[in-house]
Amino acid sequence: MLPDYVIRAYENLPTDIAVTVLIRHSIRYPINSEAEIWTAGLTPEGKDMASNLGLWLDKQFKISRIETSPIDRCVDTGRFIASALREPIEVSPVNVLAHPNENGEYDAFEGHFKEKSWPKRINDMATYLVPNGHHHKGINLFISHDTTLIAMIGFWLEKDIRDLSVWPNYLEPFFLWWEGKKLISRFRGEQQVVNQILQQQPATALYSQN
Repeated sequence: MLPDYVIRAYENLPTDIAVTVLIRHSIRYPINSEAEIWTAGLTPEGKDMASNLGLWLDKQFKISRIETSPIDRCVDTGRFIASALREPIEVSPVNVLAHPNENGEYDAFEGHFKEKSWPKRINDMATYLVPNGHHHKGINLFISHDTTLIAMIGFWLEKDIRDLSVWPNYLEPFFLWWEGKKLISRFRGEQQVVNQILQQQPATALYSQN
């Protein structure tokens, strides 16, 4: 079974264009040490939940791509999703989806958020998610961490969801797609046109609709 928040999130999602879907990995074991940030894997429940997501998505949409953070719980989430699909799809780890804190970027979130001035690491991640020609028609699934969703919600929707009461849930999705020349962002039912956010990125990082 899938949580209601997952199923509701995909309601009225376009099916005839390329859509970016960024999700947090599935249920993991508790993290009780610095080392376990990197090593904590999926629980049996988490593996089943990822497989169930794959089964459900496969009935609703075409999944064209699966990329993940290199951390094993994200890669494994992708593999369990992929294993449930009728048509095989490769799961590819990519560094840009890793924890957005290589040089303390996430730790400095509050300052970046208030100033609306994001470092290269966050800009690179945001740019990578914009459908721009290397995305394919259907669901382009990107699997990462709660910190990644927080950074992207801060960047695109200008919302701070670091409070535990609104913290990202397992497998919870964030969406980006083009409607004509409008870039649409959606999270928890809130949908915004975010062209102005895209235009604020460094010129060398901008992607346009093909």
